[in-house]
Formats: sequence, C-alpha cells, structure tokens
Amino acid sequence: MFDQKGQIRIIEAFLSIAVVFSAILVSANLPSSPNLSRQQSLASIGTQALVELDVDGTLANLIVQQDWAAMKQALDVMLPLGVSFNLTVFNEEMQQVNSQFIQNSNVLGREAVSVQYVLASQTPSVEFLVLRLQLGWAN
Repeated sequence: MFDQKGQIRIIEAFLSIAVVFSAILVSANLPSSPNLSRQQSLASIGTQALVELDVDGTLANLIVQQDWAAMKQALDVMLPLGVSFNLTVFNEEMQQVNSQFIQNSNVLGREAVSVQYVLASQTPSVEFLVLRLQLGWAN
C-alpha cells in the first residue's frame, strides 16, 4: 500500500506556495502610501494658501477688482517652489469669472490635486464664489 501521509504533505506544500505567490501579486498592485500622503499634503498646502489669502479679505478684493495678475503673484508667493497651479474662479451659477489664466505653468504633472474653496465677496450685494485650485508637483 501507498503512504497517504506523504501525498497530503505534498498537496499542503503546493497550496502554501500558491498562497504566498498570490499575496505577493496582490500586494504589488496596491498603491503605495507615499503618493497618497504627497497628494494629501499638496491639497493641504493649497487650502492653507487660499485660507491665508482670505483671512484679511485680500482674496475677495482681488476678485472684485479682477486683478488676476496680482492673484497669480500672491499664489506664487504662498505656494512652495516646485508646485504648479491653475486657479479658476466661478460665480454662483458655476460660470467662469476670470477672463485670464491664473497659472504658473501649463504642466500640472501626473498627479494633480483639485481643491475647491467657497468665498463670499465683501461687497454690499453679497456674491458667493467658488475657487477651484488645481495643484501638481512639477517634475
């Protein structure tokens, strides 16, 4: 008669090898966490820049005056080197308000992040505006 214990051990070895290889294949396809944290930090940097510009009403004043060059310059100062940005201002009906591009580069990189910021103008007739700031690391 044949020894049945040896056959079970061989099947067990093949199954364990299959489990190990499938775990390696699945883990290789998962996104790495540094890219996610890098995107989250980029979104945080963009939000922080818009909040700081809005603290004393500078952001709303620049939009009311339609001084897009000054807004670009302010964002250039607020954002770190190596960050590309594109800002679009929308009114309440989501129609674009800015007549010129507010950007420092045409290239946002492979991993762009979009931050939306709602703003109320400080004019007698209060107008709500939506700012969409797209950010990317310039590679």
